[in-house]
Amino acid sequence: METIARVDDVAATILTRTGPVTSMKLQKLIYYSQAWHLVRTNEPLFEDRIEAWPQGPVVPSVFRKHSKKYTVTSWPSGDAKLLTEPERETVSWVLDKYSHLSAESLSRLTHIEPPWRIARGLSGPNEKSSEEIIKERLKYFYGRQIADVDSAVAHAAASAAMEGVEFADDWQDVLRSVASSEVSAAEAIQREIDRVRRS
Repeated sequence: METIARVDDVAATILTRTGPVTSMKLQKLIYYSQAWHLVRTNEPLFEDRIEAWPQGPVVPSVFRKHSKKYTVTSWPSGDAKLLTEPERETVSWVLDKYSHLSAESLSRLTHIEPPWRIARGLSGPNEKSSEEIIKERLKYFYGRQIADVDSAVAHAAASAAMEGVEFADDWQDVLRSVASSEVSAAEAIQREIDRVRRS
């Protein structure tokens, strides 16, 4: 395995592309860079731990360097040129997908996704927590987002079965149609509502 990037170099790379961003937005872009690099390469982008803080995922080692700054304009302790090509590609891909979102939108997004929620456990909305968001959980959750149609349906059926719900074969066909974009999720739900009303 190659030597992995330092989180400081990832922060510097992000700021080189985005220009000044809020400290919250920088944290979320670093988080998504780690998550998607795990999916894309099966290796972590950096070793630093990510914790489930009330505002969403936070890398404490990065927080200590931008603490009390609302906006971060540069990252002198990092060097964008030190990232490998695959590392740069991941960060670039993440910025293409997420950098148009506000810090608050990114925070809300992480709040509805399982890795942060599971790490938070029973912590209250504003309760401090230093629980780590485990890398394996990141790889599993975000990896499912790009699974092929049959894998996605199998995961959905397995998750439902764990909750005590069995998908009928025809409903699995509906899920396949949604996953392959033949039918929108809204259409599928409306059809199911109509079916239930008729029965």
